[in-house]
Amino acid sequence: MHMKSVKFAAALLSTMAVGTSAIAAYGPTGTLTISGVVTAVTELEVTAAPDATTLNILAGETDKLVASVSERSNNIGGYKVTLTSVNNGQLVNGANATLKTAYKIGYDGGTKLSLTNSATQVKNVTALTGLTTVASAMRVEVTALPTAAAGTYSDTITVAITAN
Repeated sequence: MHMKSVKFAAALLSTMAVGTSAIAAYGPTGTLTISGVVTAVTELEVTAAPDATTLNILAGETDKLVASVSERSNNIGGYKVTLTSVNNGQLVNGANATLKTAYKIGYDGGTKLSLTNSATQVKNVTALTGLTTVASAMRVEVTALPTAAAGTYSDTITVAITAN
């Protein structure tokens, strides 16, 4: 066999080994799919107000700003925000857990609620068209405890955001 023929046969076999898709792609039209992925964002940041740790236990509080929550999401179906209390909606004395007073918390202008250690939904955004950032205020109402013993009365509230 002539050397030129051997090279041609090898090139032909190489093309065939790759497959006919390279040959089949030729035609009067062609298509190209292009795309990109946007990562889902569903997050929040809680910023305590200066008065969050100086609540008046003896006289109580009414509509006291305790935090601002920045919610961010790009989920088309929206998102939900829930609150959970470690002490079931009670400000508990750190030295004696039997000493406590109740409180209610309001979120984003909503009705003030008594929390439990189960998640309580306080906001439901049903649809978004793109990345959205919203600030929501948390306000507290503390039941006065004029006979309170000395000490720090506290609770820990967990704020959670989940995509719908």
